[in-house]
Amino acid sequence: MSDDDRLSRLEHRLEVLEGLVRQLLAQAAEARASDVTTVPRVRGSAPQEPHLVPPPQTPSGTPSGSEIGMAPARDAGYPIPAASREFRTPLVSEQWLGQRGLLAVGVIFVILAAGYLLKLSFDRGWVSPVVRCIGGTIIGAAVALLGWRLHGRGTRTYGAALIGCGAAIVYLAVWAAARLYQFLAPTPAIGALALVSLSLAAIALAIDVQALGAAAALGALFAPVLVGRETGSVNLLLVYLGAMAAALGWVAAYRRWRIAASVIALAYFGVASSGIVKAADPAGLYLYAILGGALGLYVGLRERWAETRLLSFGGGWSVLAAANDIATSRWPTLLGGVVITAPVWWRALTAGAVWPGRPSPVDRSERSAALGESFYFFASPILLGWALYQVAPRTFDADRGLAPLLVAVPYLMVGLSRAGRLPFAVVGAVALVVAAFRQWPGLEATWALLVGAGLWAMLDRSLGRFDGRWYAVGTLTVALWHLLVYDLPSRPSTEAAFVGAWAGSLWWAIVTGAVLATIFSDQEASVGSREARPGPILWVLAGVLLLGGVTGELTRAFRLSELARSTADLAGGLSVSAWWICFAAGCFFAGFRRGVQPLRIAGFLVAGLALLKVVFVDLSELDALYRVGSAFILGVVSLAVAYAYHRTGVPE
Repeated sequence: MSDDDRLSRLEHRLEVLEGLVRQLLAQAAEARASDVTTVPRVRGSAPQEPHLVPPPQTPSGTPSGSEIGMAPARDAGYPIPAASREFRTPLVSEQWLGQRGLLAVGVIFVILAAGYLLKLSFDRGWVSPVVRCIGGTIIGAAVALLGWRLHGRGTRTYGAALIGCGAAIVYLAVWAAARLYQFLAPTPAIGALALVSLSLAAIALAIDVQALGAAAALGALFAPVLVGRETGSVNLLLVYLGAMAAALGWVAAYRRWRIAASVIALAYFGVASSGIVKAADPAGLYLYAILGGALGLYVGLRERWAETRLLSFGGGWSVLAAANDIATSRWPTLLGGVVITAPVWWRALTAGAVWPGRPSPVDRSERSAALGESFYFFASPILLGWALYQVAPRTFDADRGLAPLLVAVPYLMVGLSRAGRLPFAVVGAVALVVAAFRQWPGLEATWALLVGAGLWAMLDRSLGRFDGRWYAVGTLTVALWHLLVYDLPSRPSTEAAFVGAWAGSLWWAIVTGAVLATIFSDQEASVGSREARPGPILWVLAGVLLLGGVTGELTRAFRLSELARSTADLAGGLSVSAWWICFAAGCFFAGFRRGVQPLRIAGFLVAGLALLKVVFVDLSELDALYRVGSAFILGVVSLAVAYAYHRTGVPE
């Protein structure tokens, strides 16, 4: 039987099993009896329970090709509940429009009618404002009570919608008492709205309806904006918002309501960004930022809710920066940054999802979550550096590399304590590079980076690790980049060749690369690792630097000499050709001596470059003596290499 036939049989099995489960979950036995077709039974036998009929067997004992899997229900007599027909129902159907569409329309217009009634009664003077608001509160409570009773009778969605409708009517009544009629002061009005929100949140927790929880969060946290504010009660307002967010956030985290948690984070930091807390005391603002940012980030990282963690991370640091602007002491800024970063550290230590902790997951949602966690992890040290700078700006301006160095210390302590904490070690290594860049503008930064590359190799060897080699390679690469991009253009024109400060730094870098290549090659040979190996890369890098560095210094030496310009150029050209030929000869010699084919291939490449230079440059521009010398050196070296190949062949 083909794969398509097997898949179709499997799909039919799943459909019948789903129908059986729905039948067992039906509430009334009579409804089940009327909605299903029973299995026929043989006269005189006991009633049969619904079951899966095995496929008929062929004489050889194997299932027949047409009967493998589940037989069609209409032929085998399987019970097919009516509830299974929901799989055939389109997304927007008559039932959906009747149950949810008309329900939403009814709730919205009932709320609008209550608002219009309040306004109309105010315009025409039918009843006093107090009676209107009290009446609205009573009506809202009655509608909510009706929804509660209907919810317990099986109409869950309908009852929850009526509960939300009643809460909205009460909200309108309290808002009107505070803003339209102004006989209720802002503080008790906010308290009344908070009481309604907490009651609605308790109901949402009891009946497990996320929409009610989100509505409660919006009502509680935006109540100050709706009612109004008093300048003298801003600090009390912060306490209120923090208490409401903590209570509602606990409900959302307990029930794992993703949308409600996002609404809470958005409302919590949205109110803070609206300007309502600009006159707050710095201590209260610090506490507001720390608690909201840390708790929201913890829940968002634990549940992998991208919206909650993004709002909490951005909102927490934003409010922390606002508090820092009005504070006299900046130590709370650093403390707050550490607390907000603590959930990020916790996630990196426990989950291991931060790059480069584990291979990238296959699932797209997991990949997205891991990418988000990596972003917060690597963004946090930058913000911590900013918070640290705020503590003593003058000190850090005098020593610009001190702040990144202090940030690197805790990350290095954690990263080097265990091999599995690679992200911390990566941050520490990068912070050390940044510290060197910011502390020294010239060759001193290159020297510091070269020292750092050597230290990483020593730590890697002494601690028995294999990630330090890559930190050493990265640090050496940055040192070379700084040497060639920043230090070379600023090199004094009169500095001596080969022995100047810049040239000495270049020889140091070449020696460092060769030493690291030797160390890492020995380690790779001892462990037999099949992972990416930096040893060959470092050998190539050291060779290219040596070839190019000596070439440049030879040219510089003749230009700085007392020879005439034309003579210096001719002598420099000959010396460069001779150096290239000698370098190729050295590659051939080392390749034959150690049996390394890549070295001999490198010798061929450099010899080819030397041949092209001799033919197209030296023999056309140099005078007779220099032509003789250039051609003679090339010929002698070529004959020597050819003789070696004839004597030894191609060594393995």
